[in-house]
Amino acid sequence: MSTDAPESPVPATSSARPARTRRRRVRALMAALAAVAVLLCATVGGIGWYFAGVASEVDHTAEYPLTIEDASDGTVTLPREPETERPGTWALVWEHGGRALLGPVVGGDHDHVVRKVVSVSHGTLTKGAAASIDHWIYSGDPKTALGLDFKDVTYPSKLGPMPAWLLPGSSPKSTWVIGVHGRNADKAETFRAMRTVHDLGLPMMSIAYRNDVGAPKSRDHKNHLGDTEWNDVASAISYARANGATGVVLYGWSMGGAMVMTTLRHDPSFVRGVVLDSPVMDWNATLDKQGDARHLPPFVTSLAKTVLERRIGIDLKDFDQRRYAPKLRTPTLLFTTADDETVANGPAFTFARTAPRGMVTHIAAQGDHTEAWNVDPSAYEAALRAFLSRVR
Repeated sequence: MSTDAPESPVPATSSARPARTRRRRVRALMAALAAVAVLLCATVGGIGWYFAGVASEVDHTAEYPLTIEDASDGTVTLPREPETERPGTWALVWEHGGRALLGPVVGGDHDHVVRKVVSVSHGTLTKGAAASIDHWIYSGDPKTALGLDFKDVTYPSKLGPMPAWLLPGSSPKSTWVIGVHGRNADKAETFRAMRTVHDLGLPMMSIAYRNDVGAPKSRDHKNHLGDTEWNDVASAISYARANGATGVVLYGWSMGGAMVMTTLRHDPSFVRGVVLDSPVMDWNATLDKQGDARHLPPFVTSLAKTVLERRIGIDLKDFDQRRYAPKLRTPTLLFTTADDETVANGPAFTFARTAPRGMVTHIAAQGDHTEAWNVDPSAYEAALRAFLSRVR
């Protein structure tokens, strides 16, 4: 008689339970991955939306990233930064309207720069004040800044009357220079060209355009990177023509350069010449440069550009001026700077190289964005004077 007990049957659920557990874990993992993907997409989309918003933002607030470390005996001590130690002609501005013209570096150490103060036009230099370097140099209006007579005028535009400064020149029946400042700047950016234009006897019209302080606003209050703003340049040309101009020279700084080039492409017939100072010659390249500066992955920058195009209705490809260089028939003076941290200047080099021979006079200067004049005012003004004398 056998004493072996029969084997107990294996419970039916013993193999099913681990399988169900594995399925639950897989579902949980998939849910977690989906959540991470949604969060990542939202994050990337949010960064893209933010970057696009920065590009189209209208912002006229002043920033003062420096601190005046000391001020005495006709000098000022500032933190050592590329912008504070750079040779050339600069202004120092500080909170509550202070302004001084800076001279050369006369001392300093590893952390500080001591510069001579040539003059103080507004306020009192005070230790501890928040300040910034201003490459526009001057403030106020052409009379208070440069001693040049001018008129406050308004020119008709699609959005209403736009303000401008008009320096009369020797006669209204001549070639006018129309100065177009850059993005989120103002008419004061054009001061550095005024003496040269005035000395040649040419009228100069320095314009405000939509969304500037004191100018009519666009419907969405957004900066359209020149895609709509160029219409105000065209309106300024019409004003000049109606008031005696026999032709115009369009003079654009930064985004103003993009506006000038778009205006030129629409109707070059009344334009005798173009001056471009650190111009945006390709928004795609410039936005890529800005994305790199913010350490954004290229795909995020690409998304931001797509968002930007949809938000403000712009086609960025239309602002690659290299495409139009071979068709250029208007004499152009082009200033670029080697250390431009704002605008990609490679497209400007390509534009100059691919335009018809002799059509572009390219001055490759040192300095940061729109600082070719500041680094060497005499050389800048000599080039500008020679060009205007040729095309007037």
